[in-house]
This record gives sequence, C-alpha cells and structure tokens, in this order.
Amino acid sequence: MVIRPEPKQGFPSGQRGSVQVAVRSASQVRILSPAPPIYVKRCRLLQHQDRIIRRRVEGHPVRERIDSLLDDIAGHELVRDVPRPALAAGAIVIVLVLILATIFGANTLSDVLSNDGSNEPLPTGPPPSMPEANRVVDDIETFADFGYRKIDTVPHANAGDFIQFRLEDLGYEVEIQNFTTELCEDCRNYIATYEGEDPNSWIVVGGHYDAICYSQQIIIGVEYPGCTSQGAYDDATGASSVLELARLMKQWGGTPQHTWKFATWDYEEWQGSGSPEGAGYGSETFVTTLPEGVEIATYINLDMYGLNWPVETQLISRLSGCDEDYFHLYLFTSPVEDWSYYEDRGTNVTDEMRSEAAALQARLNSVLHDELAYPDQWVVVLDDTKGNSDHYNFISRGWPATWFRGMHEFLQEGDDTCEQSPKHAPTDRVDVLYQLAGGRSGLEAGMKTGLDGIAMLMWYDFTGQW
Repeated sequence: MVIRPEPKQGFPSGQRGSVQVAVRSASQVRILSPAPPIYVKRCRLLQHQDRIIRRRVEGHPVRERIDSLLDDIAGHELVRDVPRPALAAGAIVIVLVLILATIFGANTLSDVLSNDGSNEPLPTGPPPSMPEANRVVDDIETFADFGYRKIDTVPHANAGDFIQFRLEDLGYEVEIQNFTTELCEDCRNYIATYEGEDPNSWIVVGGHYDAICYSQQIIIGVEYPGCTSQGAYDDATGASSVLELARLMKQWGGTPQHTWKFATWDYEEWQGSGSPEGAGYGSETFVTTLPEGVEIATYINLDMYGLNWPVETQLISRLSGCDEDYFHLYLFTSPVEDWSYYEDRGTNVTDEMRSEAAALQARLNSVLHDELAYPDQWVVVLDDTKGNSDHYNFISRGWPATWFRGMHEFLQEGDDTCEQSPKHAPTDRVDVLYQLAGGRSGLEAGMKTGLDGIAMLMWYDFTGQW
C-alpha cells in the first residue's frame, strides 16, 4: 500500500510504499549474527583429572568454576592441538589458572588465555581527543561539489561511493544495504560498525546524504526547471558529521559498552507533490531489518545543524526580522510528556518507552549543560513533536532517539523570524551557509557544538556512564 504524505509533515507510520531490500554482494555486507556455541567433547584423561581436582579443592572458593574451566580448556584454540600425553599435567595448570582467575576476576579460562582486555579498568578523565569541525566543513564542501544529489542520479551515486571509500580508508568494513522503491532503483545505506562489549545492543548515529529541490511558497513540493540544490545544509552537515565521528572513535580505540553503528541514509527526502511515495525509506529499511535479538539503545539523528549556537545572527538575518542573538540548537528527543504526535500516527506508547525517553533526556542534559556548560537558553532538549526526519522511524518503533537540529524551518512554517532555512531550495549552498554563519569559522563553531556533544556521549559509553 502506498501512502502519500503531507509535505514534510512527518513520516507516516506503517508501510510507506513497497520497499525491497537487497544485498549487492556477500563481500560488501557484514553478517551480523551471534557466534555459534562451542561444543567440547571432554576426553577421558580430563575426566580423570576432573575427579582428582574435585577431591583436592572441595570447599575452595573457586570450586564452582572448575566445570566451566575444564570444558573450556579442551576446546580453546591455544591448546586444542596439544598431544594428549602433554595434558597429563593439566590438573596443576588448572589449579594455577584458577588462582589467577580468582585474582583477576576472569570467569572462564578463555578470558585469561586470550588476554582480551575485557577486565581492564574503564578509562577515566576527559576524552583523548575531540572532533575536528574543520574536517566536517571540508566534507560538506565535497558533498556540495558532487552537485544535486537527487536519488538515482550520478551525483547521488558519487556521494555514496565517497562515503564508502572514506569509511574503508578509516579501517571499517562497510555494510551496503541496498533497497528499491517505485521511484528508486538503486538506493543504498552505508553503515560502519565499531564493535562494543555487547554485540546486540546498538547505538546508531545517522544522517542522510540525498538532497531535493522544489517550490517552497504558495504550492509546496513542485519541482520546476532549474531547481537544483547542493544539499549543503540538508544534509551534508549530517552525513559529514557521521564520517568525522566514525574517524574519532577509530582514533580513540578501546571498547565501548555498546556496539556503535555509523550510518548514512539514502532516500530521506520526500520527492515532491508528484511523488506516489513518502519519505525516510533508508532509515526505515534499516530499522525494519534488524537481526533477531538486536536492540537499539539510542539513535542519534543529525539533520540540518551547524546554524546554531554559538553562531550569532548576522545582519542579513536581522534585516529579515530575526531579533535573537543566536540560532538555537534543538534536540528533538523521545518525549517525556507529549507523545501526541506519535500517538496520532498509531504508535503504542509503553511505560518502557516513557522510561527510556526520560533517561535519554536526562543523559543529554547532563552532557550538554553539566559537562560542556552549554547555555540552556540556546541549546535545548525537548519532546519531539515534529517527527519529520529519520529519528521518526526509530521512535515510532519503540527505540529511544534524538534529533540534533539547528535553524531549520522557513519563516512561513513556524512563524519564527529566526527560522530562515535554505533547505530544499537552490539557496542550500555552501556560500549561503557561510553567509548565514558569518563565515566558514562561524559554521565550524556551530558544527562543533553538536559534534562535541555527541563525542561526550560516545565517551560516556567508554567510561561506563551510559
């Protein structure tokens, strides 16, 4: 069934067109499934040693670990090929290892033999490094230089290749998630994975890389001759930020609590008033094809930000009626109080969703206002009552999410003279962003506000504060 939405008034719940997910090739996709269990056949000699050790360590505080350790040693890769006679001294070795395991808190012999660092103390102090906003703005210019990234065009495909190559250069194995719709024959999400302690609990950071241009006045959504857009603000700002945050995490190294996914979505944009389809198909494809047993701990959506605090409103904005000192950075987040937007679209809001929303909003406020001391007048965490970006597909399916969003709307949309977005129009160009931000340095400062906030959230996950 195809549902035709109102222009950018949110991503309607339920199926929005026929989406078929495909895989380009096995070499390009990570198969996300848990490792198969190891079945160990205990040899008679180990059974004999087991009986000896049971008699000698009866009542010892590590007694309850013996069964699992004996099973584990026979199947461990480091000793699997050891000749059977050499295992005659296994009892002595096992007792020594048990003592070490007790001292260092290992649960199995594999923990000790592999020395995988899982029991190392969590890092403390500030992050070892922070995002570099100049890299992000460089990439915004690169995305803009590709041209008009409308779905199923050469500039659109070139942008996708750029994302893939950049992530591969950073050392990631890139999952390419293909899907098709009535209007898009070759749509692709690009996803990089940074493994955490829990492979089945994901934190996802995403932004879209497609762009659109159509009329904004009187009749919204009409594509007209000459209407093209660099998509610099919507959403090269988000896609470029995803690449930088993926780079930062690789630079840090170490192991976070959750597994992190860095995703660039395709086909976020509604294709205009003549379209038979909705929007948000890339993120919808991702969230509706999760492997069994996987949960989304949090989704962080980056879509049109950078024109926000500490970017001062420039003369051009003031002449248009803006009377505020700065543009706001809003974090539209899973609601604590007002779920009406989602309930009106069929979402069954549970107590668990409300609890997770409250925890996420508290975490965001802690990072932004306590850790980074951002002014709460200009950097605001609030209930999401708009839904018109990729975070909708997560919240509506029960996963907590937030949307980092700077100045975003048109004057006529929000009756706010400081909302002067260049989105979806020929004005969505790099030079216009510089003009609105007071130069490249202003845009970098605005980008850094959001980037540093997300970096601190990442660091929370490394330090056990998530």
